[in-house]
Amino acid sequence: MLDKLAPYAKAVVGFIAPGASILIASVLPASDGGATITTAELITAVCTCVITAAGVYAIPNRPQS
Repeated sequence: MLDKLAPYAKAVVGFIAPGASILIASVLPASDGGATITTAELITAVCTCVITAAGVYAIPNRPQS
């Protein structure tokens, strides 16, 4: 099963990592929402996830030598 997911692993990590970073920063006391995630922060996280994952998926890996 992992063989089928391997080509997409880089894009999945590229999708999860930036969104998680933004959402973690969103619940810090310094953010607008403080203990909650605002709508703007959620939209930013989703857009970041999609754009980053698309960019990572579009760039091919180096051929193994």
